[in-house]
Amino acid sequence: MKKRRKGNVVWHNIGKLLMIVACSMIFPLLTAWFYGESCWWVFLLMLPVTLGLGFLMMKAFHPGRKEVHLQVRDGAAIVTYGWILAALLGMIPYLMAGTFDNVTDAFFEAMSGFATVGASVLDDIEGAPRAILMWRSVTHWLGGMGIIVLFVALLSNLGAGAMQIFKAEAAGPVKDKLHPKIADSARSLWTLYIFNTAITGFLLLLCGMGLFDAVNHAFSIVATGGFSTRNLSIGAYGNPVLEWGITASMYMAGINYTLLFLAFRNCSLKYFWRSHEFRVYTCVVLAAVLLVTIDILPQYSYDVLTAVRHSAFHVTSVLTTTGFVCFDYEQWVPAAQVVLIILMFSGACAGSTTCGFKIDRHIILMQQARREVQRFLHPRLVRTLKSSEKNLPEQTMHSVTTFFYLFVALVLVSTLLLCCMGAGLLDALTCALACLGGVGPAIGAWGPTESFSSAPVAAKWLCSALMLLGRLEIYTVLAVFWPDKHRHIWYKKLPVYTEQNE
Repeated sequence: MKKRRKGNVVWHNIGKLLMIVACSMIFPLLTAWFYGESCWWVFLLMLPVTLGLGFLMMKAFHPGRKEVHLQVRDGAAIVTYGWILAALLGMIPYLMAGTFDNVTDAFFEAMSGFATVGASVLDDIEGAPRAILMWRSVTHWLGGMGIIVLFVALLSNLGAGAMQIFKAEAAGPVKDKLHPKIADSARSLWTLYIFNTAITGFLLLLCGMGLFDAVNHAFSIVATGGFSTRNLSIGAYGNPVLEWGITASMYMAGINYTLLFLAFRNCSLKYFWRSHEFRVYTCVVLAAVLLVTIDILPQYSYDVLTAVRHSAFHVTSVLTTTGFVCFDYEQWVPAAQVVLIILMFSGACAGSTTCGFKIDRHIILMQQARREVQRFLHPRLVRTLKSSEKNLPEQTMHSVTTFFYLFVALVLVSTLLLCCMGAGLLDALTCALACLGGVGPAIGAWGPTESFSSAPVAAKWLCSALMLLGRLEIYTVLAVFWPDKHRHIWYKKLPVYTEQNE
């Protein structure tokens, strides 16, 4: 009976998530009404249908009055199934509006939106209705901070169980709470997220972007998504001031939201410079911009300002996994492209809206490598790993190394599978990295000026799975589908035998 109640509470809360997705359809509905587009009926129909489905799930799977304590696997199930169902419902407007004529492309676009990847199968973006473009951007915005975190902030009554959901959705190896209560932390994060969106949109208006484009791109930037309203992305505007403004906004979106919250609350920048991860993040951006600028400078006839602008834009776009494009970087020399590929393995700060491996994990791995070399020289040396001036338990180190193995293994296996589907080696490798790392555009056949519409059907489903794995950071999805034969066995701590015991 206890197991049944847990199953009920999982689907009960997924019903609440669907109601949030339904309410978000108000944005494209108002857009269609304002611009007089004929696809208004799509969202007018989908809004009550999705809302009703969520309400029915809430009532049908009500867990009862007795409190149910969620375990890690239960929180992972709510997050994973919630994301999949959101993508399944999110693809229906694309099909009903005629944007896509098959389920594969519609699901790919919806998953790319909610996973904030920005990879698209839409060839003519400017030819699509504005309501559909708004829906793409809204899925980005919901997926950025997380519809799960929004659910915890607004609707969750799980008490301590909300922490399991928050841990399953939040990005990074270390989950920081802003308040003692996890629901208060979620509300603070979303308040800051909305404020950041408003500031970004206002900045884009000042840089010369129109209102509709500014709203859509603000949703994409703060979510580090990458969906644009133009076929050529940011390059369509040809505005250097706008490119610098978006570069600054993408850089801010890659910062840990805990640092942003502390800085805004206390009106002090000291929290940024106290963070080791932020300092490394800034140094990586500056070093990568310098390397790329030196590599591409001859191609720009030694026009330093243009070379630095394009270099800074694309380095920040790739590192923060936003995926915006202002120039076809496939025209750059191979050395500059290699720098971008390396950045695809990185990602920005933990606790931000970015995907990817995260700077914090790289710092932990570098500390571990240094510690192992020192232990080789001094076997009795004892050194503790740290993150943001806090000591890390060994369990975190094991989690990071395992995550690194899974990340690399998934990239290699996906590269092999894509090659078997007919893709070239560079196409397959960068496609796997772009989808798992949440970058969006790859290099080659699915590069910055091409869509994924030419990819085989099987490749699109594989990429959709990689997007989900990358957005939920692998562990959450594996926790749901991994067979667990010992989930109901109580383990006793066994004695450790040594030579002295013998």
